[in-house]
Order: sequence, then C-alpha cells, then structure tokens
Amino acid sequence: MITALLVAALAAVMVSGMLWQQWSMISREQASRETAQARWLLRGALDWSRLILREAQATSQVTYLGQPWSVPLAEASLGTFLAARNGGSGALADTWLEGRIVDAQSRFNLFNLAPTGTPVDAAVQTLQRLDAMLGLAPTVGDTIVQGIAAANAGALGNNPDAPLPLRTLGDLARLSPQVAQALPTLAPYVTLLPTATPVNANTAPAPVLAAVLDIAPDAAAQLVQARKQKYFDTVSAVTKGLNLTGPTSNPDISVNSSFFEAIARIRIGHFEYAERALLQRVGQNVQLLRVERVPPWTARPPS
Repeated sequence: MITALLVAALAAVMVSGMLWQQWSMISREQASRETAQARWLLRGALDWSRLILREAQATSQVTYLGQPWSVPLAEASLGTFLAARNGGSGALADTWLEGRIVDAQSRFNLFNLAPTGTPVDAAVQTLQRLDAMLGLAPTVGDTIVQGIAAANAGALGNNPDAPLPLRTLGDLARLSPQVAQALPTLAPYVTLLPTATPVNANTAPAPVLAAVLDIAPDAAAQLVQARKQKYFDTVSAVTKGLNLTGPTSNPDISVNSSFFEAIARIRIGHFEYAERALLQRVGQNVQLLRVERVPPWTARPPS
C-alpha cells in the first residue's frame, strides 16, 4: 500500500512538472507572438506620426502647440477604425492604441553643454539656473557637464579609452548616484539629442524658458500665457513679449523644431507594449533616428 502511494505521488509530481513546462512554453510563445504583433502595429503608428509632422511642416515654418501633432491620441480600439472603414472590426476588436508626439526641443538639450568636448559657459549657466529652480544640488549639474564633455570629446577623438557614449537620459544614471536620483526631477525639462539645438519658445515650459532666457519665473509664465493667444512667429516676437530692448536674435531660442519624440502604447487584452522613437524633421523628410522599448505608462499624457 505504501509503495503504491509513493508511486502515485511520484506520477503526480511528474505529470505536474510536465503540465507546468507545457504551460510555460505556451505562455512564452503567446508573449512572443503578442510582442511581434505589437511592434508591427507600432510601426504603423510611427509612420502615421511621420506623416503628421511632414504635413505640419508643409503648412507652416513655425512649430507651436496648436498644430495637429500636439494633440495626444487617447486610448482607442483599432477595431473601431476598421469598423468605420469596412464595417468589421476583425481580430483587432480587443487591441487598443494610445500615444502622443512631444517636441524634443521644448526641453533644454544637454548636448549643448559641450558639443565639442569643451564646456560652453552659456549652456552651463542655463543648466545651473534650471537646477536651482528645481531645487537640485549644484553638484548634479557639475557631474552632468563633466560627463557630457568627456563623452563628446571621446566620440570626436575616437579614443578607445573614452567613456561609453551618452545617447539617452537614462545613460546619465551611470554618472553618479546623485544624478540617477535627480533624473526623475530633471526629465520633464531636459533632453539629450545627437546635435546641439535651440529651445523652441512656442513649446517650452516656463522653467525652461526662465533658465534659457535668464528671466524671472513670473516673466516666463507670462510668455507661456502670451503664446496661448498667439504663437511666436519669430525670435524677435519673444523679445517683444518680454518688453525688452536689445538684440532681436538669440541662438539659444527658436520658433521651429526639428526633433520630436513619438511615444505609443499597444494593449492586446491584458498584454501591454510601448515604444518611444526619436524623429528628426529635415525639410519635408522625417527620419527615424532610434526606437526603444519603454514602460507602458510613459505613453500617457502628463497630468
């Protein structure tokens, strides 16, 4: 009797192990299939984003928040689009898409700190002012400046001993624990692009405008309110909005943008997948520079 019970228990364990292994294989296969499907669907959303940006450039040489690209896409069923077109939702009835396009030049570009490997005083002072407004320690900005300068100098010198390149904001986390802790606070106001860029006065938040223009936060807030009535069509219009006299040009400020981020999320049942793409608009062409997987919650518009 004891032998029979032991044999039965052993058989149950073996069967359970086989069933768990089979379930695991099926789950991995399903996740792989859903990931591949989500990536293909997001490629279509990315092409759609490129089309919107190309059309915006064709109609205006100024980039501002009233253009169609700035309107986020709330979560919508792809089956709804198919039903509106041919009367059937098909297999995509349970597939949902959400996304938005962000002007990358609405934030201060950390590449500007040292494009050739040597710190630029004006850009360093901009970062210092921004850090002060955000309540960050001065050592955070100093570490970022040193890291950007070393990375850019190494890239230009083709030095095998140079530090690893810095391509995204996430790469800055390896500079120091302090920088890693400050990144969530800095992220809404800074970016890291492959070339030096000005800040777009039509899309930048007030703290960025205050830091770049070296003006009081209240004056920057007034600029944000003024552009809601009428966007700035020239850099001199920004100066007029501040009621300042002097040079009507500023190399750190622009009213047009070339770099954008497209962030989209696909939900298939309970499975979620999101990607962020960096796009560069050159004339009527919109080039894809990089794509990376990101947490699904990043596709939601900021509150």
